[in-house]
Amino acid sequence: MDVSGRVLAITQALGDPLRLAVLQHLMGGPASVSELMTVVGAEQSRLSNHLAVLRERGLVRASRHGRQVLYELHDRAVARLIESLAQIGGPPTRAVKSAPVAHARTCYDHVAGRLGVAIFEALVAGGALKTQKAAPDSVALAAKAGPIFEKLGVDLEAARQERRRFATACLDWTERRPHLGGALGAALWAELVSRGWIVRRPGTRAVVVTAAGTRGLRRTLGVTLGGGPVGG
Repeated sequence: MDVSGRVLAITQALGDPLRLAVLQHLMGGPASVSELMTVVGAEQSRLSNHLAVLRERGLVRASRHGRQVLYELHDRAVARLIESLAQIGGPPTRAVKSAPVAHARTCYDHVAGRLGVAIFEALVAGGALKTQKAAPDSVALAAKAGPIFEKLGVDLEAARQERRRFATACLDWTERRPHLGGALGAALWAELVSRGWIVRRPGTRAVVVTAAGTRGLRRTLGVTLGGGPVGG
């Protein structure tokens, strides 16, 4: 199949509401068939057919863990595609803006929603990051990056070694302002989870900022977001 044929096959796969709902849910991480059945409201046989299409088109992959099969997005390129579709689909509805996913969520492997935007803006204001007019979707380290990211426990050199873009300004779907993406965004996400500052809401993309996270983010970045746990 040539390039145009593959692109057409992918767009056809994305054109089904159920398959798109599956991909959007997998933005929050791997999920079992039973979890996906609950999310999309489909019987197993019907869902399995749709998952087969997504696997065939290279949009998802599956791995077996004991008796359970977990599905996840095939790679970061697919995650960027799904997030881009949400961005160009227009502003979110008022209901979405007030939902937990708008407060704080995972965007594949980095923090999004109001929390992600607030962290990004605090890093820029604090002199850890700087935006680049020539490339609006890219960011670079600024003068105070070293000490600020050290406080956050993020190893900058390790992030540079990743085989992906180091840092991006990822336009947030609900806030219409950027949050931190790329290898640096993923490293920050991993550290926030490791410290117990944020935890996932089971079965959703939404995350909750813990009391420890509220204190830590205020202390290191001056991020308050109402002065209490976010998304709870």
